[in-house]
Amino acid sequence: MNGQIYVLVLFLLFSLGKSQPKLSFDLGMSIYQPTLTGYDENDIFPNKNFINRNFLYTWSIYYEFFYNARLGMSTSTSFDSKNQISLDNASSADFQRRITYRFFPIETFFRWRPKIEFNFTLSPIWGRSIISLETAPSQQVEDWNSFLSKFNETADQMSSMGATDAMTSNWFGYSSMLGIRYYITSRMAVDFKSGFMNHRYDESKWKLRGEEVTGPKMKLDDLPVFMLKFLYGFR
Repeated sequence: MNGQIYVLVLFLLFSLGKSQPKLSFDLGMSIYQPTLTGYDENDIFPNKNFINRNFLYTWSIYYEFFYNARLGMSTSTSFDSKNQISLDNASSADFQRRITYRFFPIETFFRWRPKIEFNFTLSPIWGRSIISLETAPSQQVEDWNSFLSKFNETADQMSSMGATDAMTSNWFGYSSMLGIRYYITSRMAVDFKSGFMNHRYDESKWKLRGEEVTGPKMKLDDLPVFMLKFLYGFR
């Protein structure tokens, strides 16, 4: 009887040790294919290519709170820019655009082999896009109104602008993904995921200097997405 209790205690201690939280950080890339109609319809914007349309810079941090479950935060970002875009008021401006997807995932996993893991991830998403224009101080109001007319026929939407003002849009969505992870060592791994993203984006809900304005049309729902990341775990 005492021997059985001793074995049980050892087993429990071993189990607790195996389920201790772990912290991991990863860097990588994601690939997806959004439909950015508002940019494609206007030739002032940069021509679409793989980097500014399909490529996302991705980093994540995860906390293993149970022996087969993790919580985390992950960010994927798309960038685009072009100097001296031509506006309808015979002026020009330097254009920058950023789309950021912030994931807050919960992930379950199991080890199929000592070095191979399968995982499943569900995640709410906070999406955010920022558009900025760099223009001459004397032309800011006129240039921004000309720029906004590319998305909405309403004239003279802005009456004043600041040097660092940018238009922003926030929305929410969700994603689900299946993944496979290969452990190179006990702390380093390569992780591949694929799944879908869905977003509740509304082009009429952009904000500029506290005013609601219309931004570019973008189709961001039912998006297949693929992620490839290199991971390092901290014990």
